[in-house]
Amino acid sequence: MNNRNFLIVLFLALVFVACEKDDEYIQDIEETMVSIAKADSESGYFSVELLAKDTLFEGYNSLFLDITKKSDLEPVSQASVAFFPLMNMVAMKHAAPVENPETFPNEEGYFEGAVVFIMPDNPDESWSLAVAIDADGVKDTVNFMIPVVKSLEEARKISIMSEIDGKIYFISLLEPSEPKVGMNDIEFTVHYRQNMMSFPPDEDISITIEPEMPSMGHGSPNNENPVHVGNGHYKGKVNFTMTGWWRINLELTKNGATVANDLSFDVTF
Repeated sequence: MNNRNFLIVLFLALVFVACEKDDEYIQDIEETMVSIAKADSESGYFSVELLAKDTLFEGYNSLFLDITKKSDLEPVSQASVAFFPLMNMVAMKHAAPVENPETFPNEEGYFEGAVVFIMPDNPDESWSLAVAIDADGVKDTVNFMIPVVKSLEEARKISIMSEIDGKIYFISLLEPSEPKVGMNDIEFTVHYRQNMMSFPPDEDISITIEPEMPSMGHGSPNNENPVHVGNGHYKGKVNFTMTGWWRINLELTKNGATVANDLSFDVTF
């Protein structure tokens, strides 16, 4: 085999391997996603699938949209997308905190946003999600009925009434999602209820964390209190010195005044 033919064969082999790895990567991504619901938009222009990383739960949920045009089944590559969750209670309705997707899909091709479901569903009360889409010169809406929003044994969301201004705050624990012995990233979101249909992020809260093992009677050193990094997200570090049941105690203050100081999340691993 001459050098030219050898180089051609080598190039084709590398392309084949690269494509195979890309296919495996896409398959891995798809296998980690849970399909929540599928629906066509009101005009019938878009077909949309709503996905998540797991069954939806009370707390902060990343949501993913696969948006295609029904005419040619081509994926939408640019869109303005907005989430409008609604809890349909027996006597009233209310919304929830949201993070709307960016204009462009993520690297897996999904429009990614988030909803903080502030309560689980029950047989008489359920969540729905309207998604407004503006793409290809078409403004449209798709409506999903959310089949399940479960409560977790170890809560990932707590709500409190502020001691200083009477506001209702919603604190969600995002990380650590896979806790380990040693230093872990810790992340919270903080939102407040402006009215029953508006739950903006609070970007001016100070959070102090104090982890402890209630069954062992000790805490841990070298923790870093979360600081605001944008859009109501607060990031820090928590140190778990051993496996078992940990309780992360929180104190929230605002402008030096205590919002709440008897909050905690349990983490067991």
